[in-house]
Amino acid sequence: MTGPALRALTALSILALPCAHGGERPNVLLIIADDQAWGDFGFMGHPDVATPHLDRLAGEGALFRRGYVPAPLCRPSLASIVTGLYPHQHGLTGNDPPRGVDRARMLTRLRGTDPLPARLARAGYRCLQTGKWWEGHWSEGGFSEGMTHGDPARGGRHGDAGLAIGRATLAPITDFVDECSAQGTPFFVWYAPFLPHRPHDPPQRLLARYRTPQRPINLARYLAMCEWLDETVGALLDHLDERGLTDDTLVLFLSDNGWITDPETGGYAPRSKRSPYEGGVRTPILVRWPGRVAPGPREDLVSSLDLAPTVLAACGLPAEDLPGVDLVAVAAGTPPARPGVFGASFEHDVADLFHPARGLLTRWTVQGRWKLVRPANPERPSELYDVLADPWEERDVTLQNLARVAQLRHSLDRWWTPRAPLRPNLLVLVADDQRADALGCAGHPVLSTPNLDRLAARGVRFTNAFVTTSICAASRATLLTGRYERTHGYTFRTPPIAARHARESYPSLLRAAGYRTGFAGKWGVRVADGAREEMFEWVRDRGQPYLLSPGDGTGEGTGDGAGPPRHLTDRIADDAVDFLSGVEPGRPFCLSISFHAPHAEDANPAQYVWPPDLDGLYDDAPVPPPPLADPAHFAALPAFLQNSLNRVRWGWRFDDEAKRVAMTRGYWRMITGVDRALGRILAALEELGLADDTLVVFTSDNGYFLGERGFAGKWLIHDESIRVPLIVMDPGLAEPGPGEGPREGDGRELAPVVLNVDLAPTLLELAGVPVPPGYQGTSLVPWLLGERPPWRSDFLYEHHFDHPQIPRSEGVRDGRWTYVRYYDRSPPVEQLFDRQADPLEARDLAGEPDFAAVLARMRARCDELIEEL
Repeated sequence: MTGPALRALTALSILALPCAHGGERPNVLLIIADDQAWGDFGFMGHPDVATPHLDRLAGEGALFRRGYVPAPLCRPSLASIVTGLYPHQHGLTGNDPPRGVDRARMLTRLRGTDPLPARLARAGYRCLQTGKWWEGHWSEGGFSEGMTHGDPARGGRHGDAGLAIGRATLAPITDFVDECSAQGTPFFVWYAPFLPHRPHDPPQRLLARYRTPQRPINLARYLAMCEWLDETVGALLDHLDERGLTDDTLVLFLSDNGWITDPETGGYAPRSKRSPYEGGVRTPILVRWPGRVAPGPREDLVSSLDLAPTVLAACGLPAEDLPGVDLVAVAAGTPPARPGVFGASFEHDVADLFHPARGLLTRWTVQGRWKLVRPANPERPSELYDVLADPWEERDVTLQNLARVAQLRHSLDRWWTPRAPLRPNLLVLVADDQRADALGCAGHPVLSTPNLDRLAARGVRFTNAFVTTSICAASRATLLTGRYERTHGYTFRTPPIAARHARESYPSLLRAAGYRTGFAGKWGVRVADGAREEMFEWVRDRGQPYLLSPGDGTGEGTGDGAGPPRHLTDRIADDAVDFLSGVEPGRPFCLSISFHAPHAEDANPAQYVWPPDLDGLYDDAPVPPPPLADPAHFAALPAFLQNSLNRVRWGWRFDDEAKRVAMTRGYWRMITGVDRALGRILAALEELGLADDTLVVFTSDNGYFLGERGFAGKWLIHDESIRVPLIVMDPGLAEPGPGEGPREGDGRELAPVVLNVDLAPTLLELAGVPVPPGYQGTSLVPWLLGERPPWRSDFLYEHHFDHPQIPRSEGVRDGRWTYVRYYDRSPPVEQLFDRQADPLEARDLAGEPDFAAVLARMRARCDELIEEL
């Protein structure tokens, strides 16, 4: 059974499951030592270290002397304990992210698994986290309560406040146990103290026992730390005894990885922690459950991955999706159904956030008496050891046992199934002609966009998002290719997008990387022959009109010859739901949805054609005149702008007051129709169990004039035309933060200048796909994850469509100034606006001597940006 299937079980049905070993479900106390060698216990025969309480535990339960962890480093090892998965399956292979990457980017990785505490909590357990914990807030592991906040901004890394457990106090655990006992609620305790981990600073009363003239002080400190750990274990076992809970509690013990003290430095010696050798990966594993587990030492090969299925079986819960075995059953004489134990060591820092297994150093397996260590570097030879006769691996016997080496290598290769790259599903929605301010969450006083508002409340809304060319054909080509218009060369009346650019479009690259790619809605571009089939394996290309008569023979009406026609926006949503319904389990998808709305239907006198059931919406809403609509402002414009297509279409839509008001309300209704369609698509993601793994992007191909300046349409450099909405919602980052409630209404607003040319590299980085060197945008992933990377302060705008009524232009917009030159005028016409003093861009300063230096600087900057492309 898969993790999602397990999560789908109801609490009632889980509670009804019987204990696999009969009787009542036990409490569970999991004790995890930190950096302790496998032999450094009294019960393992150490001649000096005093561990009487752990010796008692070993005597009262099953002592698995040949236990192993799958990774000799704390974070991947602990993640394997809590998930029951190997590091190459759960994806946490190192302690820290790649150099320069914010560690917050690794704090949601457990959400792709079903951790042990989460499974127990669904079955009615209270689950407490204490001590070492790398995965952010305790709730990331499914605990119902805990000590670690995990916030990197407050010093969270590997346990923060939780590291006080054991070293300073045990009260959080003892109080928790008492509360659960009083309530009659079964409990699970994760006790992972920072012991005997460095700093090796034991109490002087303990250190004094180990200081001798012959023993290096660093070794004495470490041995005293081992006894300190033992004392805390004794205190917890005594508490169970005092409360009468011993017989009802399953206690498990192990170390997260090995340790050999370097007597000179006090750090770890070679062939211990971080190595694949016995000193790094071997640990004893203890299992005590009075009356259920027969006491005594055992020589079975077992793994820390066995702890999760052991606990689940004891609690009557399924664990078929996990690779481990039930140690209670093994202690009763059922041998593990596997050839041995396996593991791998990785670099300390994750090599690649999206492909963690790229940091692999070695793989190893122990089967019977034999251990094979196989380096990832093919130039390094494998090593074979007889770990029963040679437990410190001093004699490599590879040459004497070549057939056995071949057999173990084959077994190791069969085990090694690295997790697919950690790739989200991608849902990309593009509206047509939707302005940046046409959202409720952007402060629009009238528009109702509840679904977009909720998306923004769970994600990031970029408040300074722009297009580099404000026309649908060129802008959509830029969205696909990650390139400016003058590079991809496509707009209306040009040849199709070249095959070389189509091959490097984000859908083509995602499809080549294994994504199922789909497209629904307004295609809006032309590509070289066969290129669209390479980009998308599923296409529903739909065009206007918005409304089709019922039974018109196209299959797009109601189909029965009666009833109202179905709006194009709703038909595109139907297509999206159809695609999502066919998603293949385990294969990521990228679905690109391109709405026609709220674009006018130019051939229709009504222009704005909304879904019929939205008739009357906004009828009572005020529609104030737009800025700069006065005739005097229009009269001051150059003649070529007065005679442009912007003015022609203004005549179609806004040339008298009643028409202006009616048309604006129609535009709003179409946007509400898009919002409603988005709501249906998001609901389908939820119903199909895809929402938690799907990142959603919403934007528009360009802005839009609604009568400002006496214009309709777009095409020009002014903000109404080039500014667009951009919302990115990553469900992994949208969950409540440490100690927070639901994040509804708490989305982030970020103000860097971002462009439509940034979308393609962003999507590729999210999918772990290399970004082509020819891309001209920059990934927004660092911004999404809370970083503040060096960023652009200006950008080039261009519009090269050869149309007699649309003047071609190029210009620059920076933090204060907007510069544009209409280069097909003779001579070229330049304009300059100071948005700081004139936010509406009403006053052209290009001809004023006081601004000649600014004009020259912006002109030069425009040339420079063009040269850089």
